[in-house]
Amino acid sequence: MSNKKTEETPFWNDAADHLVATYGTKGHAELVPESPGSHNSVIVDYEPLKLSSFRVLFVLRGTVLKDPILLLEQALITLLFLAVALPVYVNFNRKGVVESLGAKDGTSMRKWVDSQEGRMREFAMIMTVLASLLLSFYTAIAVGRWWTIRCSGVGAIRAAAMELEMLVSQMVTQDPQVLKAIRRYARASLVLVFLWRRKQLSELKHQLVNVHGLLDEQEADQLLKGNNHPCLHETIWAWQSAIVCTLHREGKIKSEPLLKTLLQHCSDGRMGVQCIHTHLVVKIPMQYVHLLGVLVKMHNFVLAVIMGSLFGAAVRNGEIIICLQLAGRTLILPLLFNAILLINAELSDPFEAHESDFPCNAYSNAIEQGGASFVKAGQNVPDWMSRRIRLPA
Repeated sequence: MSNKKTEETPFWNDAADHLVATYGTKGHAELVPESPGSHNSVIVDYEPLKLSSFRVLFVLRGTVLKDPILLLEQALITLLFLAVALPVYVNFNRKGVVESLGAKDGTSMRKWVDSQEGRMREFAMIMTVLASLLLSFYTAIAVGRWWTIRCSGVGAIRAAAMELEMLVSQMVTQDPQVLKAIRRYARASLVLVFLWRRKQLSELKHQLVNVHGLLDEQEADQLLKGNNHPCLHETIWAWQSAIVCTLHREGKIKSEPLLKTLLQHCSDGRMGVQCIHTHLVVKIPMQYVHLLGVLVKMHNFVLAVIMGSLFGAAVRNGEIIICLQLAGRTLILPLLFNAILLINAELSDPFEAHESDFPCNAYSNAIEQGGASFVKAGQNVPDWMSRRIRLPA
């Protein structure tokens, strides 16, 4: 009996933890300050379980549902829907009202709507299928570009900084000024991307020196000297190469393969910044985005007109279920299509200060903490190893 209890206990504990994680009072997302001293918050993590339960219906923070553009577009569609439904309701039994639409003289609104309902629904379905197909393709491209920016861009910057920090600290020097400079310049490169996309390059010196504390006054002046273009986030990696070359000239890098490896990591970091720059500057072809936007708006307009006319007739006939279906379709489909358009527009540039964008402060601190951890780990090796190795000066 006791054995059975012991076997069951982990199952129930696991089930309870699962339920708490899904339905507990803890928030669905973890938010942190976007940058030092900023009042804006960005999402650094979220709980997928909470977004897979009925709690998702009550989630607003960090979602597209808080976008005022989405609410305005939905309000316009709803007004158009009601504006079309009202005349149909009022003139439902009147004859001669729909002559301008090609109906025979004396045909009432009731008979005309009844004869056209099938065609109207068929046309609305064609528009819905076409918009859904193109939106899915657009979303796949946008998410793929966003993931590339995150992994091959931001991820490459962090990876290059960590590799440089680890190899230099273990095989070249333990000079804290050099090691800290590697971290500072990598962080500055990333922060410069955020400043560029937020149009804050005019405040570059203040941001890097006083707000983020990544450069001193002299370094900021040197970075700005002769560099008036927005690619400072890429050119600052020349300082990383300069650190490696200086260590080589000082005789601290004695191996040519090691020198080549360190310079390759500098190149990898620069290429990561270039990847970010390329994806931000070269967007999805405008013609496609424009055509898709026109198609979605046409779909929403046509759907509101068709469903509104059928809604007016259904109300007059007292068909409650049909009314709910028509209203639900008009409210839900345009909302989803507009939301997808807005999400994809936001994914195209994740370096702004929206809640769902990349967290500048968190990414910068991750490089600092990760690099410092590599140095500390190399200095605090196990005893059996410490007696056999000797760190560089």
